[in-house]
Amino acid sequence: MSPFRYQLYREELAKELGISVETVDQRRRWAKKHYPDWRKVFLYRGPIDIREWQKMIACYSDYQYEKHQDPHLKVLEREG
Repeated sequence: MSPFRYQLYREELAKELGISVETVDQRRRWAKKHYPDWRKVFLYRGPIDIREWQKMIACYSDYQYEKHQDPHLKVLEREG
């Protein structure tokens, strides 16, 4: 990948990251529901902004962590 490209189409992004196009589509569906700036990631007419993608994936990672966190820890954090 060229270091001067800041946007990729979903097929290019999937190939670059070694994931499937379906995974990119799943992340888009997740972003539409949970990420307020999803339009900065998935630009009009198809390109994906790489820097915003990285921010969205960080948010996705935090979401997944919270989703799978032990319920006992959640209660202890609320009390503390």
